[in-house]
Amino acid sequence: MLRIMQKLFLIFFLSIALLLVSCAPQQEAPEVQEAAGPSELDGFAKCVYETGARMYGQYTCGVCKKQRELFGPSFQYIQEIECHPRGENPQTQRCLERDIEKTPTWILEKNGIESDRLTGFQTLELLSEFSGCPLEQ
Repeated sequence: MLRIMQKLFLIFFLSIALLLVSCAPQQEAPEVQEAAGPSELDGFAKCVYETGARMYGQYTCGVCKKQRELFGPSFQYIQEIECHPRGENPQTQRCLERDIEKTPTWILEKNGIESDRLTGFQTLELLSEFSGCPLEQ
């Protein structure tokens, strides 16, 4: 009985902690007009993924939505880690372990070790510098 109560407390704690995680308010995401065609950013998005950069987000986060829109259809190549416990395929424990306080948060990691982090909406140019991936692919 004690184990069941401990598990329920852990689930409750994780849910509350992730509800406190909010969209990064430090900067307003600009209006995004999709300038790229359906595949113009595919090479860039694949490169960002291959370098180990991951976006931690929430389905409820408006700034995360703008970040997805920036990539357009090429966002399918970016691995987004869902932090909200009610989102699709949530990875709440991973978000807690990485101390995700605001979304979107971009983390660059190799072999599970974080080497760099950006919080809030990022332009393609900043993500290029962050990942080392050239925009022209």
